[in-house]
Amino acid sequence: MRRTIRLTGRKQLARSAFSFHLADLGAKRVGALSIANPGELKAFPIDAEIRVKLSENKLVEVLRFGTIAKPIASADLKESSFRAPSCQVRIVTRGGKSDGMLLGSTSQWTLRSGGEPDGILLFQAAETEPRLWRLDIRDQEPPILYVDERIPDASLWAKSDSLFAACVLPHVISEVMRYVLSGSSAPEDCWEADWVSWALFLMPGTKPPFNDTQDEQRQWIEQLIDTFAQRHDLSGEVLAKMGITA
Repeated sequence: MRRTIRLTGRKQLARSAFSFHLADLGAKRVGALSIANPGELKAFPIDAEIRVKLSENKLVEVLRFGTIAKPIASADLKESSFRAPSCQVRIVTRGGKSDGMLLGSTSQWTLRSGGEPDGILLFQAAETEPRLWRLDIRDQEPPILYVDERIPDASLWAKSDSLFAACVLPHVISEVMRYVLSGSSAPEDCWEADWVSWALFLMPGTKPPFNDTQDEQRQWIEQLIDTFAQRHDLSGEVLAKMGITA
């Protein structure tokens, strides 16, 4: 199973103690951080620095929000192409040989959903050109399917268009389940466990092939995709959209 391992001395911070969002101020984009529960920071040195780490695909940026003694509310964002970044509040040492040493952090969350996943697969409009879509499988949050932002209401369209679903979702299911099954045992208390529960809902009585051969895993995933496609009549929906009758 996949679990977050926290090294001795690093404090787990509650996500609910912080509120973070991105905002556009004229031509400038900033990150804004407020501390809803200052008591969450009492265990740290007053000169420790407050940071927020943003990551999305291959983009990574760390914003600095002053110290615990003198926090600041906003920080300029250099990277303007973040759409649904993975976020984490971090408390680190400042100065001396141990500068930047991690003292505590929140779990990661996806900014778009305000910290709460809205399903086993998130949809987000983004710049995906030259592709129509891209899949991002993350460690601590549900996967995100980015859809070309040039499409009006791109995320809603991707959820509701039968042609997109028939052509794209089988590949998404295959990639995500291959990642899930790469673990040594059934996951618990994480987004991977939600995907396993969804698969078992579609195929009750089956056993996810953790630690089985790649061929056995491939066959199980193919069965899952067939079951999903049959339940939603994906091929029939597309043929009907094309005016073709069976």
